[in-house]
Amino acid sequence: MDTKDPNQGEGDRIAARRYNRDLREFISEGRVEPAARQAELYVEAHPDEATRAERKAKHGPMGWLARTVESIRAVLHRM
Repeated sequence: MDTKDPNQGEGDRIAARRYNRDLREFISEGRVEPAARQAELYVEAHPDEATRAERKAKHGPMGWLARTVESIRAVLHRM
């Protein structure tokens, strides 16, 4: 692979290294508990919005697309 080629294939190793570095830093700086507490307060103050956000996050960024494709496949299978 050409080292100047920004395409890294299916996995982006540079982004993975950056994410892992930032995660270790976040943990080592003791920022987990404050973030968890902030999330807890938000959920207590906005339970309906938090539930909607959680449901949406469980489907991932392409959740609506995956459901649509699955619906189309089901219709085509019946034809």
